[in-house]
Amino acid sequence: MNCIPQEMMIKNVRLAAAYVPYQFMCSLYSPMDALKKGTAFPELFSPYNGSDQRYFSQQKEGLF
Repeated sequence: MNCIPQEMMIKNVRLAAAYVPYQFMCSLYSPMDALKKGTAFPELFSPYNGSDQRYFSQQKEGLF
């Protein structure tokens, strides 16, 4: 194994922290609808419409 040696190890350093908001269970899809939609929570359902409008608008402006 070709590992690059770590010359200095920093102890007790917090590299990252995740923030996950609480999910409210106000309503749920039926099991069959949840399988079709990919989520049991209506708040998380976000269907893909086939294109990313932000990307195409930036592409027209010459940013990409």
